[in-house]
Amino acid sequence: MRRIRLFTISLFCMTLVITSCGNIQKKTPIETPIETKQGNDTEETSDDKIYDKISAYMEEESKKAFSPYYELLDFQMTNYQEGVANERTEAIFDYKIIHKNYDKDPDTVGYIKEAKESDNSNYQQMYDEYLQPKEMNFHLKAIIDENGSITLYSNVSPIGIEWEETKMSDFILSK
Repeated sequence: MRRIRLFTISLFCMTLVITSCGNIQKKTPIETPIETKQGNDTEETSDDKIYDKISAYMEEESKKAFSPYYELLDFQMTNYQEGVANERTEAIFDYKIIHKNYDKDPDTVGYIKEAKESDNSNYQQMYDEYLQPKEMNFHLKAIIDENGSITLYSNVSPIGIEWEETKMSDFILSK
C-alpha cells in the first residue's frame, strides 16, 4: 500500500506537492483562501466570510436574473482581490456563469425552426449548439458597506477600468 502525504500551507497561493515513496508524482499550483488550522478543525477567517457572502449574493442575484431564461449549471468567482477603504470592503473579481437552454426540442425554437424551413446553411449548427453549455463572463466589483449591504459594479470600459453601478438583470438584452 502506498502512502500519500499531503502538506497544506496556510497561504493564499500555494503549491501542492504529493509524494509517494520519496518521488514527486505531481506538482500543481492551486489557489485557496487563507485558513487557520487548529488540530482537525478549520476556523473561517473574516476574509472567507466576506468571500462567501459575496459568492452567495452573486449566485442569488444571478438566479433571479437569468433562471427564467436559462438552466444555470455553475457559478465561478476567480481573480478575487479584496481590500478595505473608508470602512467599506471592496472586492474585485471575474465572475462566470455556466448555463444552457432549458431542455426542449430545438426544432420548436423560433429562430431554429425558421432556419430549418428556409433551408438555412447554419441550421444544423444552431440545432447542435442549442442544448450545449455556454458561458457568461463578467468583470465585477462588490462593495460591502458598514451595514453589510452589497452594491455591485461592472466594468463598462472596453479598455481600462470604469466602474458603473449595476444589477445582474442589467445584462439581460431586451428587444
